[in-house]
Amino acid sequence: MGRSFCLPPRRLLQAAALLAALPLLFIVPGCAHREAAPPVLDKVVWPPPPLEPRVAFVQSIRNSSDTGIAKGFFARVSDLLFGEEVTRVSRPYGIHVDGKKRIIFANTGTGSVHVIDRGASRYGVVTGPEGEGFLSPIGVTEDPGENVYVTDSAAGKVYRFHVLEQKVVSFIASGLQRPTGIVYNPVTDLIYVTDTVAGQVVAFTRKGEEALRFGTPGSRPGQFNRPTDIAVDAKGGIVVTDPLNGRIQIFTGRGAFVAAFGQMGNSSGTFAKPKGVAVDSSGNLHVCDALFDTVQLFNVRGELLLSYGTRGGERGELWMPSGLYIDGGDAIYVADTYNDRIQVFQYLRDVTEN
Repeated sequence: MGRSFCLPPRRLLQAAALLAALPLLFIVPGCAHREAAPPVLDKVVWPPPPLEPRVAFVQSIRNSSDTGIAKGFFARVSDLLFGEEVTRVSRPYGIHVDGKKRIIFANTGTGSVHVIDRGASRYGVVTGPEGEGFLSPIGVTEDPGENVYVTDSAAGKVYRFHVLEQKVVSFIASGLQRPTGIVYNPVTDLIYVTDTVAGQVVAFTRKGEEALRFGTPGSRPGQFNRPTDIAVDAKGGIVVTDPLNGRIQIFTGRGAFVAAFGQMGNSSGTFAKPKGVAVDSSGNLHVCDALFDTVQLFNVRGELLLSYGTRGGERGELWMPSGLYIDGGDAIYVADTYNDRIQVFQYLRDVTEN
């Protein structure tokens, strides 16, 4: 199910043509390989000058050409003869970045999961279990064994594949009504899934055994109205977006209610359609709002610190953003869903300082 830039399977039939064209490498100008330059911090920042910047735009990824992955010899010759094959980002949603900087995201527009592995010079595409395929992949996460877990909201299942093999070998959870958000918690060694229709969060072991579940439909503390996305903080706490209640809720790893903040509204600091959520190294919460077309940044007390990203299609602009992930270096990855791209930002400093 994986796909590499080394030699895509559909081009095996072109091998004879490639071999015959080898001399062209020495007589056709412009065919020498060029390494892509690493992304550089852009001058698009929030808040804007003259205030001190706290979030900066870094890069947009619309397709495989934007990743900086170096292509193999035969792939470059094939591009020369038959045109470049480009894998495109289409309606991305859930996103995860692991310790090796591999970017893994649900490409809902094509019903697949993409794995951008710059270290291995590989862009992989996983389409689901053989003979079935994903119906509606939404969320992704990864455990320490480099196993990737994918929620399929339409199938009501959670699938698993190894990040290197990129072939779905099993599903670990069934009986869910509509699984959406998913996150691995290193403190409890459990995988937490939001079951949106059931109004619950369900936690599983890495073997797929149900460990606990918490929440019921409703609007009281600890209850949910169509929970969607989920994140884990440095202490193993679970952060859940509760969109139809217009709030964010926080729980312990065992499911005990801790706190909640937010309300429905149409102004900064309130929520219209909260989706992706992530926690930075300072403990601040970043929340995508798909209707505001922005990411709102709150401190641990639920106080709004700033918003970044504005409505549009240019650098740093967003159109119905959904998934959100912050890595260990405070790089922020946003699934800019209706702009068909992943946008990368950088959190610059602790904005909670007085």
